[in-house]
Order: sequence, then structure tokens, then C-alpha cells
Amino acid sequence: MAQTEKKGGLLRKSSASKKPLKEKVVLMYDEIFMTEDPSKCNPRFWEELFLMKVNLEYLEGKLEALDGEELMKIKDNINCLFQHCIQALGEEHPIRVVNALQVPR
Repeated sequence: MAQTEKKGGLLRKSSASKKPLKEKVVLMYDEIFMTEDPSKCNPRFWEELFLMKVNLEYLEGKLEALDGEELMKIKDNINCLFQHCIQALGEEHPIRVVNALQVPR
């Protein structure tokens, strides 16, 4: 039986013939780093995001890899992320509150 290894947002089968799978939260982070609003195709995007465990290592790596020009292209999405973090802090759902607290570290 193949073992699963978790590193940097990837879920990998130990078999070399298997394609690496990404965590859903990592796929959602990738959508934030595109120029379109991630909630355009999925109106529940932000609600779903804060129900998932934060992958801080992956998120920090993505932010640190951006240069100034790239950051300006996704500025609205980054601002939206932090706006939704603040909104999630006011919710009664404890998982959303905890996850929202971890994002802006």
C-alpha cells in the first residue's frame, strides 16, 4: 500500500508513477493568486476557504515569491482575502474564526 506524504501543500503517493495531488486549500490559494476574483465562479469561495485548515507554509511561500508588479496585479484579491479574514472573525463558527486568525500572521 502506498503511503501518503504531505509537504508544501502537495499530497503525494510514494509511487513515482502517480501524479501529485494538491490539497483543496492550496488550490483555493492558487485561485487568489490569479488576476480574477475567485468568488466570481464560486460565490461560496470565501466561506469554504475559512472552513479549511490553513497551509501557512504554502501561502507565505506564494506571497514571498511575488515581485512588485505581480503583487499589483492581484492586489484586489489580496485585499479581499484580508477583508474576508476580518469578516470571519465576527462569525460564530469557531473553525472559521481560528482559520481567519492564522492567515495574516
